[in-house]
Amino acid sequence: MSRLNILGARVDAVSFADAVARVDQYLSEAQPHHIITGNTLMLLDAQHDRALRAVLEHSALVVPESSGIYWASRRLRQPLKEFVPGIDFMLALCRLAAERGDSIYLLGAKPGVARRAADELERRFPTLRIVGAEHGYFAAAETGAVIQRISVAAPGILFVGMSVPGQEKWIAEHLRALGVRVVMGVGGSFDVLSGNLQRAPQWMRRLGIEWLYRLMQEPWRWRRIARLPIFALKVLRSTAYRPSLGKGQSVLKDGPSK
Repeated sequence: MSRLNILGARVDAVSFADAVARVDQYLSEAQPHHIITGNTLMLLDAQHDRALRAVLEHSALVVPESSGIYWASRRLRQPLKEFVPGIDFMLALCRLAAERGDSIYLLGAKPGVARRAADELERRFPTLRIVGAEHGYFAAAETGAVIQRISVAAPGILFVGMSVPGQEKWIAEHLRALGVRVVMGVGGSFDVLSGNLQRAPQWMRRLGIEWLYRLMQEPWRWRRIARLPIFALKVLRSTAYRPSLGKGQSVLKDGPSK
């Protein structure tokens, strides 16, 4: 599996189908696998967050989740086939789990949201086994009990819906203790599935501007969204005046901020 190095951080060059096939393989293995849906803001954070860069580097799979990553790959002259929207990928993995007879567990969002998301998933995939759904607003002292509940339930896939990049660090820290074959952070996907947030229209998804629809529903996110041009400028700067790349080369890199 080839990798891209974007602003000093790892992203795997996988298509949607490739990513699902990888998880199918992981579910047949005993060891735990951390799946990350990498987006532009995460890569920006990784520039000055050494711990996050390490999490990205040591995860089983970093999926190219956003249109910004797709655009950056074209600047790299190693264009991806497509980007893999996180919520669509989550739904595909739920379908996969249902087909395999594996179970899932939902952890995250505000009280009640994960349960409503689970109800929606059961409606979409009647044969899907959901062995747990609980909120992510627990105190640090409760972490051990949360991990114990998940471990006892023994799901095939654990979806963690917390803030980014906090969810990735939490998963990496507790991956071994959880003992789940596949663990993936899904950000605000539970809010969408529960009906708290509306998904962008299909035409906005095709154009890669789903973030704009999210901003319309949650205006307080404007500070995060305002960082997107910074990502574009850094990518443009890092690829300016560079010679054409040879096969297998990957130089889209702007090292960690000092």
